[in-house]
Amino acid sequence: MGDDLRPDIDGWARAHGFDPSDDQIGGTTPLLRLGMLDTTDATYRGTIDGRDAILAEFSVGSPDWSEAFAASGIRSSGFTLLLIFVDASPWPRLTVHPSRFNDHDWARRLLGADHRVHTLSERMDERYRVVASARIGADRLGRLFTPELIEWWLAQESEVLVDVEDHGDGAGFLTVAQLGIGIGDEALTTLQGQASHLLAAFAAVT
Repeated sequence: MGDDLRPDIDGWARAHGFDPSDDQIGGTTPLLRLGMLDTTDATYRGTIDGRDAILAEFSVGSPDWSEAFAASGIRSSGFTLLLIFVDASPWPRLTVHPSRFNDHDWARRLLGADHRVHTLSERMDERYRVVASARIGADRLGRLFTPELIEWWLAQESEVLVDVEDHGDGAGFLTVAQLGIGIGDEALTTLQGQASHLLAAFAAVT
């Protein structure tokens, strides 16, 4: 592939041990199921702290929630993300998305499968919507969302989106994402550090 055809993340990915792949990641996690339409724009395979991982740029098209029942306007959004292979069995499903995101999973929560979690921080709850499976106990959530982790989260200059979901038999994914495509090398390095920090935070909850 000529240099002019390579995605913006190509140089950073190769320099950090990620190789181009043909992975299509649509639908893999709640974040990657947000849109009516989605496109896996670029994927690379590598590792984060010894775990297999996929670096990707991903685009979704979502109807504005205020128009969802009456119109067909499409809003396109892009994400740059790290999809990390983990044993997600302790975490059936947990999402942390900006509160301003449209809420597409309301029906699931109405049925009692998921519920909104309120952390110890009003600022965190204002900026982010934390939604967890009803099968994740409050004590486990409390051990994850410590004051230290919340302080770290709020200190990030760009919004950090997180999903973790168990796909059964110990297989699952932790997704750490930032908004935007072509975010640049500095932001990619920041994303890598954020993924490592959050991977360790989840691993510390026994």
